[in-house]
Amino acid sequence: MFIGHFAVAFLLHYFFPMVPLWIPLLGVSFPDLLWPVFIILGVEIAHFDSNSPLQKNIDFTYYPYSHSLVLTSIFAFIVGIILSFILKDITVVLIFTIASTTHWFLDIIVHNKDLPILGFSKYDKKVGFGLWNYGWKAFVIEYLFYALITVIFVRPALVLDLLLLGALFHIANINTFIAFTKKNPFAFSKYSYPIITLLGFSLFIIIATL
Repeated sequence: MFIGHFAVAFLLHYFFPMVPLWIPLLGVSFPDLLWPVFIILGVEIAHFDSNSPLQKNIDFTYYPYSHSLVLTSIFAFIVGIILSFILKDITVVLIFTIASTTHWFLDIIVHNKDLPILGFSKYDKKVGFGLWNYGWKAFVIEYLFYALITVIFVRPALVLDLLLLGALFHIANINTFIAFTKKNPFAFSKYSYPIITLLGFSLFIIIATL
């Protein structure tokens, strides 16, 4: 999931408007900002199918640090504490940790059974409901979720801009849902997909907070 995560950030900002928007935006993105770095460093492992651009065909072999429910939430809590000291607001640690944890609960809807629960046990159970296996449905449902949260919980003056921003980024990601290309355009290097992921989340955060 991509833009669906940002909908949760808007929701959290609605209930905690005293916290800067970039905090929940960064929080919901935290696992997918960690993941590319860990892949590039060789700490986590994923394999990308050169014959398919679909997200469902990415083999997330090993990513307990960035995408487990428990361990990733612990990391988010630690980062949240640091941010709360910087901003001098104890609420920040709560919002950042909750935001990061919601990433796992949304990912479980779309991922196949590759999301670890604990993150620190070789007997860890992996889960996922596999919505990505239904390309168009997954594409439409994710945007509808984003749009619904945006319309209900974002200030009216910003709704149209954020709906268009979400649509732009979602359409840019459509090939990973529908496979308009037969080959994976990002499989020329094991670092290309992680870098694109890192750029995508970072750009959305930056533009949404302008």
